[in-house]
Amino acid sequence: MISRTTPPIPMIDTPSISPIEAFCDASRLCYSVAGAGERAVVLLHGWGDTKEIWRATLAVLSSRARVFALDLPGHGGSPRDGAGRMQDVAARVAAFCNAQGIDQIALVGHSMGGNVALELTLTHPHLVERLALVAPAALAAAMPPYTRFYLHHRYGWAALRTSLLFYRGINALSHHWRLIASIERILPGLRRAACAAHHDPEGLHRLLNGLFANSLDDRLDQVHVPTLVISGALDAVVPAALSRRVASAIPGAQFILIRGALHHPMDDQPEAFQRVLIEFLAWRTSGRAESAIDPLCPPHQAFQWRPMQLAQRHQR
Repeated sequence: MISRTTPPIPMIDTPSISPIEAFCDASRLCYSVAGAGERAVVLLHGWGDTKEIWRATLAVLSSRARVFALDLPGHGGSPRDGAGRMQDVAARVAAFCNAQGIDQIALVGHSMGGNVALELTLTHPHLVERLALVAPAALAAAMPPYTRFYLHHRYGWAALRTSLLFYRGINALSHHWRLIASIERILPGLRRAACAAHHDPEGLHRLLNGLFANSLDDRLDQVHVPTLVISGALDAVVPAALSRRVASAIPGAQFILIRGALHHPMDDQPEAFQRVLIEFLAWRTSGRAESAIDPLCPPHQAFQWRPMQLAQRHQR
């Protein structure tokens, strides 16, 4: 185990950029775009989030490719327009790529966005040339029971509406109480709460139903593109064991565990997450099926394979 006295990874220099904000009429999706070049990267957020979770990732990747962060249907600035199934969402993403004149993409999907990314890869195999799945909600039947709470036939609807009201209160409070907004570890959660506060509860409910109806257990072996699965070691929504199962089911996929990260490693451990993603999207692989990333280890050890530690952690 790496000592906590070890110097941290130097921060990746995040460019100061102003991404273009636009709306695609063909797909009815709101998006941010930055960067240039022939390579295209598409970022898909999870249920209840928006494209804003990718802001730092988009900035870092934009120096290497043209990067699109989408608001999925029913989220942010994108109307649901009847989309309820993950297949509907994947079709909208495919329409977006077609409207942008993109023939091939590197696709990154988080949580529900990982389910959509897999659906898109399976239905449009020539579009996706590289796939990164971050805490993918792909094994619906195996997800923790509490992740279905909003779907409970008696309490779910009321709980969802109450949660959105709570997020609105947190959002309003953060504007007036600078102490909250100044606490670095709370900032990502505040940003996500602020975005979720404006979502339509009925749309979220329908999409959550669609997510749990689209378990991909029996189709993962049909994914035949280079794939990386990233998990936060402390993720309670899509536990690391489930992400590891997804990686094991996809031929040739790699699995990376980011220590100290929860369900949003792009927010929880951004530098470690960005290094892993950049390494993968640069078309370089470590040749190892499974790795662990410790945010406290120095750069030359950042991709050290520690199978014994992974095994010990899994047994706890």
